[in-house]
Amino acid sequence: MSNPLLVVPAYVRSKLEEIAWEHSFVGGTYEICLEPGSKVGDGFIGQMVRATIRGDRLVDGDRLLRDQVMRLICKVPLEDPIQREKFNSMLLFEREVLVYNEVLPEFERLQLAKGLWRGDDVGFWNFPRCYWASFDAEQGESMLIMEDLVERGLELKDKYVLVDYDHVKVLMVALGKMNACSFALREQKPEVFEKIKRLDDLLSVIMMTEQTKPLSRRNCDLAASIFNEEDMKEKRWKNNFSSLKDCIWEKTQKLMASQKVEPYGAFNHGDCWTNNVMFGYDKATNSVQEIVLLDWQMARYGSPIMDLLSFLYLCGEIDLRREHFNDLLQTFYNAFATTFRALGGQPEKSFPFEAIHAQMKLFGAQVVTMSTFAFPILSKLPDEFFRKNADRTKEEFQPQFCRYQQLMKDICRDSEHFEDLE
Repeated sequence: MSNPLLVVPAYVRSKLEEIAWEHSFVGGTYEICLEPGSKVGDGFIGQMVRATIRGDRLVDGDRLLRDQVMRLICKVPLEDPIQREKFNSMLLFEREVLVYNEVLPEFERLQLAKGLWRGDDVGFWNFPRCYWASFDAEQGESMLIMEDLVERGLELKDKYVLVDYDHVKVLMVALGKMNACSFALREQKPEVFEKIKRLDDLLSVIMMTEQTKPLSRRNCDLAASIFNEEDMKEKRWKNNFSSLKDCIWEKTQKLMASQKVEPYGAFNHGDCWTNNVMFGYDKATNSVQEIVLLDWQMARYGSPIMDLLSFLYLCGEIDLRREHFNDLLQTFYNAFATTFRALGGQPEKSFPFEAIHAQMKLFGAQVVTMSTFAFPILSKLPDEFFRKNADRTKEEFQPQFCRYQQLMKDICRDSEHFEDLE
């Protein structure tokens, strides 16, 4: 039975019926049940719906399989037009639909043409199967219908807990392979790659909207407040955050301008953090075996190391940057090189390992700007903490505020070699 309180657009229900037919469910024997696909309050951009198709399927034209199940996740924009405008929902849906319809299929075709196949150890297959993706600006309609990764045993990590080495290493491999596909497409199908080059930075656009821009001033003031003027290094960071509070995203947008990343520009996930990846585990050892990247609505053209830096600096355990940084960079590059060679490329020529450090220095400042937005959330600082005249010394705030201070000071120390925003 479907949840009677769940409101799902008719066009989504109609497409689910088509998918049932395409997958040989026998008419009159199956039903489609709909349930919420995420927790209440999780969906700012859209709503997630879990669809279960259950019934008899006809296989090979004459073999009937009884009581078969197909589980899907549907992603649709919020119905409320005010909410859509507030969070730029349709702009983000348009970008994600483009990724699923044009970018990821090109990566798949390229790999299949080179003898790689979904599920092998070399190719980039770290994205969900997508059964349908559409966007209609005129009708105000969009939807994505994908496999339900929970059925494959994949799990989301707690976004408030920093991620350990084993999880980050699996992600480094996936990002290396994704960049290999991007570089191979750039060299072998330049006319197709032009579509990727047109993917501008949506993150800065979203952050400069009327709803989110006030948070920039608030968050920069908070960051500046934790540094001591008596210490020269801390004074530098205090002054930096104070000077950025009215222009942080404008300067970030300028930093990420596409022409600056050449000749190494590549396809980026663009929003690579804990809530946008799912992990699969070996049942016997509980070791991390698989990772899938979700939520491609911020995908863009940029530096090949930005996703890597974003996850490592914003989501990874602090010791990873200090004890395993070079190892993780090498893991990323080895995966890139192996897959790129399999696709016919020459990694040392197209993207030498030495270029990684130069890219980090040029573009790493973005992780610091993003930390001003992310760390108050990851530290669970309550709204009351930010209210005018709030007493931030209150005992109830101290655990969260101490965590925030530690995260912010650590990222500033660990990013001193990055160039400042201009």
